[in-house]
Amino acid sequence: MQAFVSGIRRSRFIKSLRVVGLFGRAGFLVTVRFPSWQKPQRLAAIQNWARQVLAVLEIEIHIGNQKPPPAEFAGLVVSNHLSWLDILVLQSLMPGAFVAKTEVKRWPVVGYLAQACATVFVDRSSPRSAHSMVEDTAAAIAQGYAVVVFPEGTSSNGQSLGTFHANIFESAIRADSQVQLMTLKYLDRSTGEAASSAHFIDDMTLLASIQSVMAQSTIQARVQIGECISAIGHSRKTLAQLSHAKIRAQLL
Repeated sequence: MQAFVSGIRRSRFIKSLRVVGLFGRAGFLVTVRFPSWQKPQRLAAIQNWARQVLAVLEIEIHIGNQKPPPAEFAGLVVSNHLSWLDILVLQSLMPGAFVAKTEVKRWPVVGYLAQACATVFVDRSSPRSAHSMVEDTAAAIAQGYAVVVFPEGTSSNGQSLGTFHANIFESAIRADSQVQLMTLKYLDRSTGEAASSAHFIDDMTLLASIQSVMAQSTIQARVQIGECISAIGHSRKTLAQLSHAKIRAQLL
């Protein structure tokens, strides 16, 4: 038994070293390579890096027979929000920009990488910041980016879907773009039950959440690629309500 426990600890240690190495490589890429690369090269590098991190974390992605939108998709990508893992999962499928709360800027290493990857930051308590978020997101879409947003504004345990903030949908209307719906779930491959270790909720710290994920080897990210909705003819409120209803139906 002691040998078994020691083996588990050694495996986690090696996994940790590999993750640290990948974050170091990401820092090198965004600092040294990104300035001279065009958007397609940057997005391909982000996608490859996200896939590598998920592989080290032993997180399997399941999308069934569905196919992600084409690489050139430029529009709003809307998903429910369960964990910091969501970003890696979605970047591995369709790399692009993200809208994130300003707190992410203060996350060690991750904050720096997020700023280098065209992340749009928002302070939801500030009307001015929310207004800038809409403008910056619409501009990113116009520049050819898929911009991923989590309209709930916070992560949940996947048992329910929080109200969608409608402001962000204004960016799709201004950019006259499509809204691609995505639904995420994390399951334990060995039991088929929800993988609570993947959820980043309540007062859990980022470090505690990372440790929880690192301790597992059977997490499966299930992604349902939903409808692609045109923003034409919608107000931000109706677009938010329709998106919420369709994602909620996929969670049931």
